[in-house]
Amino acid sequence: MGTYGRTDHSWLDEHPEIKRHFKEDPQDWLAVFPYEVALRDVELIKAVVEPKTLGEVRRSPLALPLVKAAFDERAAMDGEPPFDDLGDDVPFDWYDELDVYWRPDPRLRTAELAPPGLLAAFGQEDRGYGMDYEPATWLPLGDQDAIEAALRELGHEIVYDDTILNRYLA
Repeated sequence: MGTYGRTDHSWLDEHPEIKRHFKEDPQDWLAVFPYEVALRDVELIKAVVEPKTLGEVRRSPLALPLVKAAFDERAAMDGEPPFDDLGDDVPFDWYDELDVYWRPDPRLRTAELAPPGLLAAFGQEDRGYGMDYEPATWLPLGDQDAIEAALRELGHEIVYDDTILNRYLA
């Protein structure tokens, strides 16, 4: 469990034209999903963001399938060279090559993996939107004490790990 989102909302005051879009939408919310899932997600993120060359990607069993698929898809669509035709010394920048849509999202993980009763009792409807945005039920930070009590009643251990949450954002 951890908090996720912006804690400084002053940027909305500076942009009144977009402020109306965020009325009642989550700005700060709780991430609630199994710790083991978070550890696997963070391991994947680290495996993809750390390599600086395709040779380093090839040595990563976690990053290789994802990166190879992206290169090969681009090769099929745009006529660029497939992954296997590129040398180990070719520079790799995960953001340029993959963008951000491959990353596990703690907001979506919460909606998928938090106990259904918890989402039914405390979940809020997501009113966010955008071309690549996936709406998902979220848990409000203001209900943290009650959510934690409900999780404990269900027999769950609560782990606070801002290091993991920050890795999701890295």
